[in-house]
Amino acid sequence: MPAIDPSLVVSVSLNVVDSRLDDAARRCRSLVASLGAVGLVASRTEADHPRDGVNVGLTLTPSVPSAPGAEAVFHLAAPLLTRFRWSRGDLEVDASAAGHPMGFAAGRERTTDGVTPICVSICAAADTEGEWWDPPEWLPADESVVPVRRRVRRLPAAASDDDVVARVHARLTAPDLDTALVSCLPLLRRPDVWSVDLRQMTTDDGVWSLALLLVLPLVDVSPQAPFGTGVDALAAEFGLLAGHLRRSPLGTWMVAAMETTRPLSDAPTVEALYVRTGIDPFDRGPVDRPVEIREMVLRGRDEDGPDEAELIRRIEEALRDAVRVLLVVDVTGPVVDARAVVRGLFRIEDDDIDSTTTEILADGRLRIVAHLGATLMTAEEIVEVAVASSDLQPWVRSVPESADGLATAEWRAPAGTRGAVRVEVTAGYRLGLS
Repeated sequence: MPAIDPSLVVSVSLNVVDSRLDDAARRCRSLVASLGAVGLVASRTEADHPRDGVNVGLTLTPSVPSAPGAEAVFHLAAPLLTRFRWSRGDLEVDASAAGHPMGFAAGRERTTDGVTPICVSICAAADTEGEWWDPPEWLPADESVVPVRRRVRRLPAAASDDDVVARVHARLTAPDLDTALVSCLPLLRRPDVWSVDLRQMTTDDGVWSLALLLVLPLVDVSPQAPFGTGVDALAAEFGLLAGHLRRSPLGTWMVAAMETTRPLSDAPTVEALYVRTGIDPFDRGPVDRPVEIREMVLRGRDEDGPDEAELIRRIEEALRDAVRVLLVVDVTGPVVDARAVVRGLFRIEDDDIDSTTTEILADGRLRIVAHLGATLMTAEEIVEVAVASSDLQPWVRSVPESADGLATAEWRAPAGTRGAVRVEVTAGYRLGLS
């Protein structure tokens, strides 16, 4: 058996005529087996995409090149050029690339049994780093589920702002990718699965990692919608208990995670579910919310848009339907970075904080007020989310007198404590707006 070169990545891009992922996976099985692929990424095409069907990417394990430089790229690509009836002239080699030369081949497109080879690429593994995400920082530290968390490949998903995007992670045992793919077909049959990544784990021989990206419409998009209920229902489909639910504020929306460790078998064992609205839960990019307000402002600049008074009325109406969040932190001693203090108390990133203000209280303490922006959760729900993202205990909560009332939670440090001595989370409609 030839030695494998882990520093290189050989990828084959295909387009498959089927509209369903499970049908496309079945159609690719012969290629998977004959090429000895160790990874498969597949995603449905969007409505405006120039191609229909399903786009598939296969990852191959390249052997150690027997020739130096650019000639090594041709030796790696030659079997694929022959397979797809392409010529050496269809292969472009970039010998100036740092490290190992890169190669790209795209010949005449020929469809066989519904599968169309699009291109072949050969590059250094280090050049693919941008295709991967590490577990997000908002996940709380939990040693028991560390094996479940791992770097993930970016997956496409056509989701609107009012869609729920769920990332499902599973593992299974199998001797090869073809066998693993067959075991995953029942999951790929789901109509809400948009993309899939199935690959051999580098740390465990014979263990395969499965990631699914699901796109589901929100059943209720009103500000009072209990987002957690929908998450629990989705988790129940995959056998995850609601007790594993963790939530954290991210921008003006919420993400949720359920994680557990389970014994592996030859069937996919779902161990984690991550949910976010409008975007992949592992995507670190913020989601600009609410989109309706931004679009109204842009339309207001057009001749056919509403006049200024109508525009202001619509914006105020949209803001009235959103709960806003404030974090108040009283601190003893000097503070260099107010945002860093807030981030140290709650599992949020700097982009989650809209603004901060500070003032000196009569007793000499510094008060930090952080605005976290708007959310479509209820005041009580977002307060619970914020409290759950902090390690401070215990909290004293208020109960709103009505659906539009304020919800608060307060924590006080024991006497003699230095640093943060009082923290308050407050949420309510139009909070902080004049």
